[in-house]
Amino acid sequence: MLNFDLPGFLGTLVAGSPGGDVLLAVGQSPQVQAGGGLVRLEVPGIERLSPFQTEAVVLHLLAQAPPSAAARIRQEGAAHFAYSVSGLNRFRAAVFTQRGTFAVVLRSIPARVPELDEIGLPAAMHEACRERNGVVLVNGPAASGRTTSLAALVGEINATRACHVVTVEDPIEFLHRHAAATVNQREVGADTPSLAVGLAGALRQGAQVILASEPRDAEQGRLLLDAAETGHLLLSTVRGSDTASAVRRFLSLFPADERPEVRTRLARVLRWSFTQQLVPHRDGRRPVVEVWRTTRTTSAHLAEGPLDSATLADVLRDGEPEGLLGFDRDLERRVRTGELEIGAALEHAVLPQQLELRLLDVREAQA
Repeated sequence: MLNFDLPGFLGTLVAGSPGGDVLLAVGQSPQVQAGGGLVRLEVPGIERLSPFQTEAVVLHLLAQAPPSAAARIRQEGAAHFAYSVSGLNRFRAAVFTQRGTFAVVLRSIPARVPELDEIGLPAAMHEACRERNGVVLVNGPAASGRTTSLAALVGEINATRACHVVTVEDPIEFLHRHAAATVNQREVGADTPSLAVGLAGALRQGAQVILASEPRDAEQGRLLLDAAETGHLLLSTVRGSDTASAVRRFLSLFPADERPEVRTRLARVLRWSFTQQLVPHRDGRRPVVEVWRTTRTTSAHLAEGPLDSATLADVLRDGEPEGLLGFDRDLERRVRTGELEIGAALEHAVLPQQLELRLLDVREAQA
């Protein structure tokens, strides 16, 4: 088979069993991530994808992509953007070069925006949606469901508040229809040349709520803080396995001499920080979420205290009566309720040695 019918292939895949990411690479048959591994898919006429076939797929994808996508591939060797199949679904496409050929990863995006409760997110996220200003972060490592959780936050605001929401996304994944709120979605590369330009524009476009993709440099980070300081509610994301690592990553965007001031500003405006990972439970993968919220103690610690994971875990544990919850504490709770096996908890823990000590009684009871 010289050509690879991508829409037909995706249609068959989604109709059969919507799995994880679809991987197309030269020298391999099409694969899908499932159960933490890769499963090869049987495609008639294709035993191994050829360079010609993956290039044809990329050209097909780029025909729908913003013009900037092709430029990014030429300049940087990679680009990501949204891709739609009429009557089927939307996908997040990641295209990159390797050893002179193209590889493609496609992630299916549900047509309906999920609700917070149905995807197992904490009740505190409902409270976060009622904030009128400041920053709400949803953090996590790659493939932790951050985009889905942010979409659920916007969906909750859209359903419950009469306000103007402007999103600046790279790329747009979930589509929001106007409900109680009016939601305008802008895509980097198509509607605005950059995240920074889009964020600066949102401050002048009458938005009460702004959602922004992850900041990549100091300019974008400053604009996030500016938005929060001028009365907007700003939703965004940072990569990290817990609140401490996410805050450190955000600070790393800035020059060293600017970081003390940034810490002070962030301590004033950060209302909530949710850091999640998708962890295999007995009934499938579900999010485990660390909950950080602004209190007198947490704000003071964020401004001046140590930002190592162990110290911040102690702060979160001490603040549990005020609604705080550390990531490892949530893992421990789920082990004790029987939702999660000890091995899975330790594999995903921020401080596995400490968690193992706290779970000695459970392990002994199971022996």
